[in-house]
Amino acid sequence: MIEDELIKIWQSSSNQERIKFEKSKLMIELQSSLNRLHKWWNYLKLSESILAVFGVLVSIFLLFKIPFILTKMAIALIMICAVYLIIKYQRIKKFKHSDLEENYLNYLKKNKEYLLVQKKFLKTYFYWGILPVFPIMILFNISIWNKIPENFIIGLIFINIATIGIGVYGYLTNKKRVKKEITPRISRVNKLINKLEQ
Repeated sequence: MIEDELIKIWQSSSNQERIKFEKSKLMIELQSSLNRLHKWWNYLKLSESILAVFGVLVSIFLLFKIPFILTKMAIALIMICAVYLIIKYQRIKKFKHSDLEENYLNYLKKNKEYLLVQKKFLKTYFYWGILPVFPIMILFNISIWNKIPENFIIGLIFINIATIGIGVYGYLTNKKRVKKEITPRISRVNKLINKLEQ
């Protein structure tokens, strides 16, 4: 009964009112989708930053405990990478929009810019997340290879395999996030921007 009445109202409404309704429906759906993505991004940024800070603290401790010069250099480079990661995440924050924009069109354009920055950040993970770590890992291995007892070699091999696994997992996960999370939202934002600009 109510459904029939809604259909009659919809059919009797003008084209202009239907377009307004479609736009507002798109706005609500997109807003919900963007809010979920922003929560995910904040969680990712927080967890990565906490891990980086933890890495720096552990590195400081190891820097004073391990006597080998090359190992100290590798640990110092790990600290630099961790600090660089924190700075990189903070740079992206400046593109985050305010919910109190002048109008909805500006809000969408700022969201699009923020999504594009996130997309570029995740797509370039290989260059800032993997490429700097592997040379450090090689330097670390060379620095301690002849200096550790034989029973620790299995542990060292495990650490290397785990580092490679984490790097590959991060790369594939970020690629998937770009394809399934970021790119579809950019398309939806573009679609709504086009509708609002008509």
